[in-house]
Amino acid sequence: MAIESVQLKVSGLMCSFCTMSVEKALKRYPAIKSVMVNLVHGIVLVEADTAKMNREQLADAIEKLGYSVSSTEVQQYKTDEELFSLIKHRGTIGMVASIIDLVVDPLNLFGLPQQYRSYFSLVVAAFVLFWVGYPILRKSIMSVKQRVINANVLLSAGAWGSFIVGAISLYNPVLPNFLPVAAWLMSLHLFFGYFKLDTRKKASDAVRKLINLQPAKARVLRGGQFVDVLTKEVIVGEIVEVRPGERIPLDGVVVNGGASVDEASFTGESTPAIKEVSSTVIGGTLNLDGALQIKVSKIGQDSFLSQIVSLMSRIAEKKPPVELLADKLMNYYGPVVFIVAAIAFVVWGVATGNYIQATLVLLTTVIMGYPCALGITTPMLAAIAGGKGISIGLLVKASEVFYGLSRVDTIVFDKTGTLTYGKPTVTDVHAFNGNRIELLSIAEALESKSEHPIGQAITFFASKEGAPKLTIDNFKAIPGKGVTGNLNGETVLAGKPSFIEQSGINVANEIRNSISALGSEGKTAVLICKGNAVIGVIALQDTPRPTGEQVIAKMKQRGMRTVMLTGDAKQVAEPIAQRLGIDEVQAELLPGEKATAIEALQKKGYKVAMVGDGINDAPALAQSDVGIAIGAGTDVAIEAAGVILIGDRLIDVLNAVILGKASYKTMTGNVMVAVLFNIVGMLLATLGFITPMLAIVVMIVSIFAILLNTLRIRALKLEKVSLETTATLTETSFKVTNMKCEGCAEKITTALTALSGVKTVKPKVIQKQVLINFYPEQIKQDELKKVLEKEGFNAVEL
Repeated sequence: MAIESVQLKVSGLMCSFCTMSVEKALKRYPAIKSVMVNLVHGIVLVEADTAKMNREQLADAIEKLGYSVSSTEVQQYKTDEELFSLIKHRGTIGMVASIIDLVVDPLNLFGLPQQYRSYFSLVVAAFVLFWVGYPILRKSIMSVKQRVINANVLLSAGAWGSFIVGAISLYNPVLPNFLPVAAWLMSLHLFFGYFKLDTRKKASDAVRKLINLQPAKARVLRGGQFVDVLTKEVIVGEIVEVRPGERIPLDGVVVNGGASVDEASFTGESTPAIKEVSSTVIGGTLNLDGALQIKVSKIGQDSFLSQIVSLMSRIAEKKPPVELLADKLMNYYGPVVFIVAAIAFVVWGVATGNYIQATLVLLTTVIMGYPCALGITTPMLAAIAGGKGISIGLLVKASEVFYGLSRVDTIVFDKTGTLTYGKPTVTDVHAFNGNRIELLSIAEALESKSEHPIGQAITFFASKEGAPKLTIDNFKAIPGKGVTGNLNGETVLAGKPSFIEQSGINVANEIRNSISALGSEGKTAVLICKGNAVIGVIALQDTPRPTGEQVIAKMKQRGMRTVMLTGDAKQVAEPIAQRLGIDEVQAELLPGEKATAIEALQKKGYKVAMVGDGINDAPALAQSDVGIAIGAGTDVAIEAAGVILIGDRLIDVLNAVILGKASYKTMTGNVMVAVLFNIVGMLLATLGFITPMLAIVVMIVSIFAILLNTLRIRALKLEKVSLETTATLTETSFKVTNMKCEGCAEKITTALTALSGVKTVKPKVIQKQVLINFYPEQIKQDELKKVLEKEGFNAVEL
């Protein structure tokens, strides 16, 4: 016996009815030991005796249920996109056709004769069932062949039974006209299937975007020269070259060169990491300013990037949403409906001898058993409650998130880019010779030629302080260490304390003490030297958001526990946590360790919401009960989260919890109403008290009851706070006439994003425009224009 794990990429999985259908069908084969279906990523993992049932046979068994099995990620993505477009297109057409049919028959708003109305309904119903609903019909037939009763089968039985009875009614008026019912059942099923498929599609896109971070090609040393090859063809031990501005293709160790590398999205470090010989690097990170030669140490599934992908997929499988749990119960509900309808048919037929009435009772019972109201509960709540969220700056991506928010008692924050702006800002200037302006002038002259974020932050601060401009000769940047130059024949330097000492300049004990004190506050010290003496220290820090302290206090007032998880060093994280009033701090964490920390809190009984913005936060966002992403964060973090802060305001985290509690209470009420209508409706149908027209009315009433209950969310009173008045995000745009290429766009983005107070920069090369989101309390609009002009661009405010 050769038991192996076989992973299959499956398209067409829309809800847990699909997952249960696959599981039931496959488990009937003796060769299969276990089946796991990951709905989010469209993966079926099978443990089977491959000697008896190979991969091709497993794929064939799944395709017999109406699903598609792809051999590659690219093929699966293409198939998913085609299916999504198909369901969206046909669902919309079906709804439009059903609404038109409703206006014509039975409402008869045009006053047409009964015969014309009936034939019009026949045409519409036939169009909806034969063409619009063909994907559902096909899957229903295939499911029945595999002896699987699911939602598709239940829906098709009601819709096609209504169609048959309605068609016969054209020639036998004794039977009711069920044709409009047939069209509406199929259209609603398809239309809301689109919402389910859309949620699954967006979730799976998170992993695809993460994978795309890895460059497609790498520059590899082969035959004594560097050549471009596909990244997937690189092997462990080969040497790759990475130039400034390029992404590092694979994990490895630096064997030559030095550079600053932006690892913020992976490790959470707020400042670029310095990479020298023997330093380890992560595939997918960005080389900022130096040339590197790297010996590859990990490839494929062993790479850091692949491990994050794997972790996200595994965590998603461990967290079945409330909606999926309800759907699993519905798998038992379907057979029960058919059994009850069959019993009602037999009893009516035997007791009365009227098998026409018995048939109507059977069909009406099936229709009343179809959970139409229950099926629209979650998408309707997502639409209305989600709209309420958007009005206050929240995007709630899926209805099950409301349930998670309703139970949250612990808020976990990432530091960099979440509680802080994620950019170095000058906080202290110490001039040892007493001449602060001279210190800033020399620092500005040196750092203005540097592309490093710290250098750009110092340049901006010095310019803002009005420091006179000086001219530096023989400028030289030493990647990851500092910069040097000549000022009026005298050597000037700026850089790390270790770089200054390596340059032969003595650092006195009192200066060391000053550096140590700054370090204890989580600040980075840059020494400025003139000649052979240190003339001052400039300290920088990733500053907290101005309202963070007040937001944390509000959360504590509501009994919430606050935790900070960060990849930054402990001496950097703890001072910020103390300043904000965070209850607990865990620093120097890798992405997997963040997820583990979340899991540890959950094991203690806490219900955790994680707030983050980087790739390194994605596994923790997935592990948490609710993931909340900063709107300006990475695409991967945004896709992994359930809630997005559109307005980038921390106070909205608190409002999300308030909205979640109200929404879940509403959802509970909706489910109770829907189930009540189904159970009572089925009971009355079996007793013959539900007529065909009344069945339609009951369905409409149940839908409107849920709609009215859900609409109350719009009137929900959220707590009024004035915490964000000091940090209003403003948008502006400039016409840059001499922006000609992507290189210009990158230069503009680098210069502007280094400024404190600038949130996002979006250059549009073709339109020659730059769109900037910034905080006017920290930087003025004319200062943005000056920076653009300093970089050599002609900027005109639009």
